[in-house]
Amino acid sequence: MIRIQVLQVPAELPEAYWSLFQSHVSEERRAQAARFVHQVDAYRSVLGEVLTRVTLSKRTGLRPEELSLTRNQYGKPSFSLSHDADVPFNVSHSGDWIALISGGDAALGVDIEKIDPIDMKIAEQFFSLTESIFLAAEPAEMQLDTFYRLWTLKESYIKAVGMGLSIPLDSFSIIRRADGNWHSPQAATSLFLSLRLDQGHMLAACSAGEDLPTQPDFITTDELYQALLELSQKS
Repeated sequence: MIRIQVLQVPAELPEAYWSLFQSHVSEERRAQAARFVHQVDAYRSVLGEVLTRVTLSKRTGLRPEELSLTRNQYGKPSFSLSHDADVPFNVSHSGDWIALISGGDAALGVDIEKIDPIDMKIAEQFFSLTESIFLAAEPAEMQLDTFYRLWTLKESYIKAVGMGLSIPLDSFSIIRRADGNWHSPQAATSLFLSLRLDQGHMLAACSAGEDLPTQPDFITTDELYQALLELSQKS
């Protein structure tokens, strides 16, 4: 079963939490976190990896530190496991939120974006003609919402495929069907989810064929800390 989890990034973490979280991420992640000027950026980076390690640890039975992070030639992350199990997952973070999709056997992608005012002309650079026409036909008060739905849906698809921006965003279309669901004619077997996480953030997910949940699971840093503590103490 596929699961989508979302975690709100706090303005401040207790020192005990931060120490434990940092001790369970890669050296590369710790070095990256140390370079951030703003602490919230460091939190966002580290918590994304911790959430992934805790979730995959529970699924595989391995300890969080036994998961070795690797990337494919396009930069999509994966974890090398001692028993060579395939663990589909994808993580995204933006603004106040981190999102993780995992589970099942299909390729997965997730994208979350902070909603900021933009110049709609940017759609002409990145969207297909079909999408640009659809966006332009939307009522003015709905265009910002629709833009971010399309943007996150397209990002979730290319992340699921695992080839990043080597796939031009305007080379495929995602359209809204009469039933309100989203669909890509160029990726007919892919399934999509789009929702507003809150007033300021849009979330989208893509699966290469397996059903997606209709809503994410909300978890807290307290829950993440306790889960990591329990997993770390197992022999």
